[in-house]
Amino acid sequence: MDVSPSVLYGQRWQTVVVPAHPAISDDEDEEQSDSDDVADPDLVLTTHNQDTPGPSDMGPSVEVVLESDDDDDERPEAKRPCKCSKSAARPTTWHKVDINNTALPEYQHSPPDYIKTPFHYFTRYFNDKIISHITHQTNLYAAQKDINTTFHTNEEEIMTFVAILIYMGVVLLPAVEDYWVMETRVPQVANLMSSKRFRLLKRVVHFCDNTEIHGTSDRFFKVRPLFSFLTTAFLLEPQTPRQFVEEVMIAYKGKTASNLKHYIKNQPHKSGFKLFARASEDGFIHDMVLYQGKTTLKGHGASLTPEQKALGATSQIVSVLASSMSSPTATHIKMEMEENKPVTILSTNVRVEPSCPAVIRSYDANMRGLDKRDMLVHRYSTPMKSRRWYMRLFAYCIDVSLTNAWLMYRRDCKALGVKSQSLKGFRFSVFRAAGSPSPVTSSSGKSSLASDSLTSTADIPKPVRGHRRHTPNDAERFNLSLFHAPVYANRQTCKYCSRKGNIIRSNMVCRVCKVHLCINSERNCFINYHEQVA
Repeated sequence: MDVSPSVLYGQRWQTVVVPAHPAISDDEDEEQSDSDDVADPDLVLTTHNQDTPGPSDMGPSVEVVLESDDDDDERPEAKRPCKCSKSAARPTTWHKVDINNTALPEYQHSPPDYIKTPFHYFTRYFNDKIISHITHQTNLYAAQKDINTTFHTNEEEIMTFVAILIYMGVVLLPAVEDYWVMETRVPQVANLMSSKRFRLLKRVVHFCDNTEIHGTSDRFFKVRPLFSFLTTAFLLEPQTPRQFVEEVMIAYKGKTASNLKHYIKNQPHKSGFKLFARASEDGFIHDMVLYQGKTTLKGHGASLTPEQKALGATSQIVSVLASSMSSPTATHIKMEMEENKPVTILSTNVRVEPSCPAVIRSYDANMRGLDKRDMLVHRYSTPMKSRRWYMRLFAYCIDVSLTNAWLMYRRDCKALGVKSQSLKGFRFSVFRAAGSPSPVTSSSGKSSLASDSLTSTADIPKPVRGHRRHTPNDAERFNLSLFHAPVYANRQTCKYCSRKGNIIRSNMVCRVCKVHLCINSERNCFINYHEQVA
């Protein structure tokens, strides 16, 4: 008597099988996710008349079951909905065959000479090319909107704009204006840029030339250059032998993105833009494909081989992501589908040619690397409310660059046996460096762990016209137990001796109070400022 494995092992037991040839796959709709159209040479296919018992019917057999975990009712095979017309046309019997998998090599991260600053890791991906591109396209967009405009920005201001967005991703307030109003003013943000200038930059920042959009089939044309820059940088990093491919949702609730929005119920953010990402075991994303329906790969700029064209829509995307692997002959890819059922493992050959072993097996989906990474990205997500739908994708580019930079920083720290910062501390370090007038990367041979504790120009608030200058509280100013020491910095107005009509400037700043004070042969405002008057 045949016993269903679902009775013995419960409903979480799953076996997924595929036909021996892609031509008889059930995949008909290019818009639907599909990973069941890859040939498996290890499966033995036999056919027989269903009215007469076949060889597999004479003894113990394995029933092919595909059930969801949340289905509490038993559904007999005869009543289960399926594509009956195709199944009746070609009756088949599947045999389960053991597959010998080649052991994967362990990933060994090459230790660096020293740990660089967090800002250095961040600019490995969100680099000068991206900042220069955004600066040029923003100035071009402002001129296209108004040829007589006086607006102009530069690379330093764009980097400061990005720094403010990074800080807002950690310290979130109900409204953007709250960072500047007196009741909830945040000096870390308000001292870098005025509210009016920030809102103007947010309104005009741009990433492409609108005059080139006509005739393109790329529906993500507005942000395609950013993703191209990032994936080029991500692919240069070392990849672990075990790779993951998963659907990622970028949260968006606006109404201006038309049908670019998608819904996936098992994602932290169920509604938004969808992309396919290939990542290493620790969650480092190496490659991304923005999903836009039938024109996804055309917009991505991918050229398909004849073998890839014979695959289903999702399998094509997976094969394109696999083709960019640095070492395809010693890599496995695991993919979790939208229904959380089958997981594809592609091995040895990323082109998925008929001669290569490409199999689909039963697998308890466990995407720990990407799940943990998504949790971190959603915990510190750069806020971006805008009528321009692609601004949300710009914010995601910042977040994925920060998360990848932190993961690479952790790899280096682990290789050298050094304790690493948390993601929040890492973001704050990047913010402080990116918000300084001239961001400086680490010098050769020095560790960022030591340099982060020193006061730099990034910690000194910049004067903003129309705003009151920074003033430390009395508890901090007169506390002599703190290390009040002068530090050389950019020349600004002395906090103690300057008066209206008699402005005195100094290059010395107190490392605790963060104010400029005179120290010269004529006067010592540094001592006078810290002496408490009875």
